[in-house]
Amino acid sequence: MRKYIIFRADKGELEKYRSLTETKVGESFYRVANAGSVKSLIWTIAEHYDSSGKPSPAPGYRLTESVIVESAIAPMFPTASTHFRDSGWEVVKVHEYTPEIPAPYGAEFDSICICYCAYKPIENAPLKQYERSPVTLDSFAGDRTAYDRWLKSQKQTTEV
Repeated sequence: MRKYIIFRADKGELEKYRSLTETKVGESFYRVANAGSVKSLIWTIAEHYDSSGKPSPAPGYRLTESVIVESAIAPMFPTASTHFRDSGWEVVKVHEYTPEIPAPYGAEFDSICICYCAYKPIENAPLKQYERSPVTLDSFAGDRTAYDRWLKSQKQTTEV
């Protein structure tokens, strides 16, 4: 089941967010091209395309935010986020719509879900470290030569 999930700030929550975080329009969350020209797009916090088959988010669900912890940066991924945590945005109501003609014959998605969120900041939300998937021979579809080449490229020279 393919879902398009839109997370939006509920009425008055965007102003509360800006007031509490002292951010200006366009700072610190999802940006849409030409958002200044279409007021409703400014309220979009995030979009998710979901084919997992899991249920849609329900009230109480929190969006997560990525964080970089300097001491945990991997040399292979120096600009990648290292941790994540629950954000201050919590789903308070959900509207889900299904098209009359389901995918793939009509609509692109089986359902479109609009999650309205309230800004409820969490004091000292615990950080959770991202788990990096290990690279194995299966990552190269069993191609031992390509895998060995990749392993060789990952070796770092050490000065003694």
